[in-house]
Amino acid sequence: MFNRKADQSRIQDPGFGEKIAGRSKRLINKDGSFNVVRKGGEGGLRNVYQYLLQLSNSGFFLLILLAYVAFCLVFAFGFFVIGTENLIGVRGETLMGTFMDCFYFSTQTFTTVGYGAIAPKGILASTVASFEAFTGLIFFAIATGLMYARFSKPKAMLRYSKNALISPFQDGKALMFRMANARNNVLMEASARMIMMMRQSKEDTTNRKYFGLKLELDHITFLPMSWTLVHKIDETSPLYGLTEQEMIDLDLEVMILLSAFDDTFNQTVHSRYSYTGDEIVWNAKFVRAFNPDEKGEIIMDLNALDSYELISETINTNNR
Repeated sequence: MFNRKADQSRIQDPGFGEKIAGRSKRLINKDGSFNVVRKGGEGGLRNVYQYLLQLSNSGFFLLILLAYVAFCLVFAFGFFVIGTENLIGVRGETLMGTFMDCFYFSTQTFTTVGYGAIAPKGILASTVASFEAFTGLIFFAIATGLMYARFSKPKAMLRYSKNALISPFQDGKALMFRMANARNNVLMEASARMIMMMRQSKEDTTNRKYFGLKLELDHITFLPMSWTLVHKIDETSPLYGLTEQEMIDLDLEVMILLSAFDDTFNQTVHSRYSYTGDEIVWNAKFVRAFNPDEKGEIIMDLNALDSYELISETINTNNR
């Protein structure tokens, strides 16, 4: 049941709204993005630019490749419509072969490679080729600028354990999870804040309440290894008295905001993550993820970050 004594830890709405008609998905997605879809907002090139910066690396390069092929196909179709008699060197014996000659000439013009095997003849074909070369220069200038902006933008690459745990702690219990820096860069002056959202009751599908969860340690100077964040569940905790099923029924979600100073970029980076009630494992403890080797060097195994064991038996979390 809800712990009335924990009202002192209740905080103001952090920005997700306290009254939402009906149930919704988690507030923070696994990739750290907010589960909010905006409609009717402003468009324009600036929004496109921000979208391209936020794309995953695979999505960005795939989009650049598709845009490149699309531009080349459009200009190839233009040369094909103009007539291959206006292109010197076209030797396609079939309709498809002729179009492919136009396409390869289009790619050479777009990239300003110009092998010379095919060349435009006449004012119309030369004009289209000149315009395509100009378009290609603009395209690659924009693509290069976007690529530089993406790689130069400071971004935390933090790994969080797949599950949060309810573990024995100081003659009681505590909610804990752990995280680590997935890159080889140096992070320092790291601080964390934990917020919990849940509904007043299972039947209440409208009202949300937010609570600040006090951490045993909310700041560390250096982050070379994993960091286990711990919230002690005592009488002042909003988790006090809740059962595993009640956490799920109340749509409980624990949100984390972590900030750290990135020594590589000399800027502060941020990271977000969350755990829902069904991602919290009870009566378990984490398995140590780092150990010294025979040379005395500490080996931090990021693959073991998710590993935990139940109080009674060890399990493989990859099968959950």
